[in-house]
Amino acid sequence: MLALCALAGNAYAQRVYKCQEGTQTIYQTVPCPAHQDTGVTRPIVKDPNLTWEERTRAERDLYVARKRMQADAGRGQPPVRGTVISSAADPEKCDELRFRRDLAETLSGQSAPQRINDAVAQACAAR
Repeated sequence: MLALCALAGNAYAQRVYKCQEGTQTIYQTVPCPAHQDTGVTRPIVKDPNLTWEERTRAERDLYVARKRMQADAGRGQPPVRGTVISSAADPEKCDELRFRRDLAETLSGQSAPQRINDAVAQACAAR
């Protein structure tokens, strides 16, 4: 009985997102980029009437789609070797603070606070 409860809870744990890219509608299990978001999400309900072959094909298609999305995002690429050439005093911190500033601006829809801009300017200052 406990195993059945665990399986039933897992069936509703995932969500599907509806994204719009031009005239094409895309359904995916990861959130849409901001410019494609339609604001529509639904819980995934597994169809108990699927055959073993249909369920296997759907899982394989999902696996392939996730791998393609990861490859498009640059994951799985070999690490870059070499020396970072930058005039910033701390290039890694500069990149990290720029990313945080951009993320804050994207999520809030407003420009970043002055203290964040000051921190970026200090980390990205020339040596």
